[in-house]
Amino acid sequence: MAIVSVVIPCHNYGRFLREAIESVLAQTHAEVELIVVDYESTDDTDRIVAGYPQVKYLRRSDRTLGVARNDGLAESVGEFLWFLDADDRLVPDAVESSVACLGMHPECAFAYGHVKHFDASGPAPYRGGAPPGCLGEAEPYGWMLRMNNPLRTTGAVLYRRRILEDAGGFATDIALSEDLELNMRLARSHPICCNDRIVLEQRIHGSVGSLSRKWRQGLVDSVAVQRKQRAYVNAHPSYKDDYRKGLRVARSYWGSHLAKETATLLVARSYREAARNLLTLARRYPAGLLEVILQTSRGAVRRLRSA
Repeated sequence: MAIVSVVIPCHNYGRFLREAIESVLAQTHAEVELIVVDYESTDDTDRIVAGYPQVKYLRRSDRTLGVARNDGLAESVGEFLWFLDADDRLVPDAVESSVACLGMHPECAFAYGHVKHFDASGPAPYRGGAPPGCLGEAEPYGWMLRMNNPLRTTGAVLYRRRILEDAGGFATDIALSEDLELNMRLARSHPICCNDRIVLEQRIHGSVGSLSRKWRQGLVDSVAVQRKQRAYVNAHPSYKDDYRKGLRVARSYWGSHLAKETATLLVARSYREAARNLLTLARRYPAGLLEVILQTSRGAVRRLRSA
């Protein structure tokens, strides 16, 4: 039976980590190696992992998520790799069904399954972005390029180790969109396949840290990932329209959220953080500057009326 290595990067998500670990240990696939990569957590992550002697624990410096995942890859032995976020959970047969899927499609770089969402009160509505079912296109790279979307979060993907290593693993210079960059890079040169069943329960909860930083980094990274495709697209001109559409999506989605947050900061007179956002918008999404002006004006009017 093939060994599957599950890597869980964790940074101050100890309050969720136990559920993630238990979901891996409950897998119906017998040969599962579990590695937790703790990148400088200051909570009780280390004590939680210590309660599971079968789990390998790595303490690493706080760098990008891609670095943490690559560290887990380097320490693992499995023929297949699964990268689970510390706040999510696998369904019991996620690994077994995904291994079977790749077994039936030995040419594929990875198998992706489906996702359902939950929050503190129970099941939550589907969050859009990726298709809810199997991608109904023969060209997954074109779809990912056009939508600026990784097709699935990494927690719903089983990667074939040999191909993942040959590709060099995750990019280490991208903070939030490293899965998009990897999946597009793999799909350019290998087929992928759909495990047509739910494999992941993804948690919906409040953002930790600065919302401004999230939208700012998302805009920077998503545009950067799209631009990383330019050399390949130039050599394969049939993808040029997909590339342009994906770049517009990256800018408008993340940029519009950042513009809205910036307007809120300006109305609240949080000028230092707003200035950082404005600089990012000027460089990556200039149209967002007009959005900031309009939304700031509306916010100021509302504030005056309520005074």
